[in-house]
Amino acid sequence: MAALVTKMPVFDHGFVILRNLAGPTRRLYDEELRSNMDGSAQGYVQIEREFDADDIDPANAARMSFDQMDSDRTREEDLKLCNYLMKNKHSSPFEMIQVWLEIKMPIFIARQFVRHRTQSLNEVSGRYATLPAEWYVPEVVGGKAKNVKQGQADNLDDNCQMEFKAYLENHCKTGYAHYLTAMHNGVAPEHARMFLSLNHYTHWLSSTNLHNLMHFLSLRTDSHAQIEAQKYAEAIITLVRMRLPHCMELFDKYRRLS
Repeated sequence: MAALVTKMPVFDHGFVILRNLAGPTRRLYDEELRSNMDGSAQGYVQIEREFDADDIDPANAARMSFDQMDSDRTREEDLKLCNYLMKNKHSSPFEMIQVWLEIKMPIFIARQFVRHRTQSLNEVSGRYATLPAEWYVPEVVGGKAKNVKQGQADNLDDNCQMEFKAYLENHCKTGYAHYLTAMHNGVAPEHARMFLSLNHYTHWLSSTNLHNLMHFLSLRTDSHAQIEAQKYAEAIITLVRMRLPHCMELFDKYRRLS
């Protein structure tokens, strides 16, 4: 069985990695039907699972209410129950799946994501590590929207965009050079990092449950969310959908805002 993608690149230096996905039931192996060269059935073989979590985990967890976890139900019955749970806003069964993500993103996006306080975070520290020369310059520079307090519009001419990107690139290069010089001269890294801009990349590990992740994704994929935030949210959705296709189908059906 071909390995599924665990890493999605986002912009020039950014990415999302699905580090782990776990449910309440340990599943070390799946079965796969292998065929001979002539197409005849060879039989089932055990293959090692990448992650434990499965689309039926929320249904199995919900059955605890009736003291019927691990009861002999078909997969179809479990998926039908998952649909009922999501449709009727039963959140705790989906909280039984835990998701670990490693994300590298511009600081200004990280500061939007950290507002979702249901996740646990460990972020690279500029007090201890020398941050690499990596910053984000948008491919398309948005103009100020005329009818809203936030957001952007596609209303800047090419010359204005090129000038902005050139100034931003030069600003980041100069600031980073000052950052390295300051540390070379003995300035503490926690002060030297003040030269870095909000578009510099940061890097963290996060952990949250599937229910809270879906809430986060519903807000950050909304058309009113910042474009860069939407790109990261869609990368997360792609990775999780490969492992939990039915749960993410329910997300599309019941949880997306737009």
